[in-house]
Amino acid sequence: MRTSASIFASLFAVGSVAALLGGCDPGSVDDGQTADEIVCSATLTMSGTFVVGTPKPAEISGCWPIGTWTFTAAVGEHDCGSAPTPLPEYVFRVDRDETSADPDYTWLYTYVTDPNDATADVSVTSGGGGLCEGIVVLYSADGKTVWNMHPALQADNTLNGTGDYEVHTVNQVPSPSDE
Repeated sequence: MRTSASIFASLFAVGSVAALLGGCDPGSVDDGQTADEIVCSATLTMSGTFVVGTPKPAEISGCWPIGTWTFTAAVGEHDCGSAPTPLPEYVFRVDRDETSADPDYTWLYTYVTDPNDATADVSVTSGGGGLCEGIVVLYSADGKTVWNMHPALQADNTLNGTGDYEVHTVNQVPSPSDE
């Protein structure tokens, strides 16, 4: 025999299933995030030269980025109203950190083009399109325009490489918690 409590529980379960099957929309949840859109983009190609700073020690093989990287960025295909205008030249320097325990593997990066640019992100990795690949990411003052450039160091000390340019609807500068 069913009690009134078991009948209520059965009706509640059936009603819940019916609500789910009936397409009950709980509504959207605002997560506080603003959706980002790319409103303009372009491809970039790099060319330039590398001037060796400290010569590579004999025991080091592979990437030795110590020196000055100077390159230009040419705009290729784009979907912008007008082609983006890169700077006439970009320069960054990589130095050995002589104060570290092993100065041959600890490097210091200086964005020479604008040493005061607090949003410039410069680094080097081994591999990519050459012996070393530079990574230069620059942001506009509002953080919505991003120049992402990858000059690649070749054996003859020339630089080539690729990159991209994007204009976003939301600030792209990483917050310290993202790093």
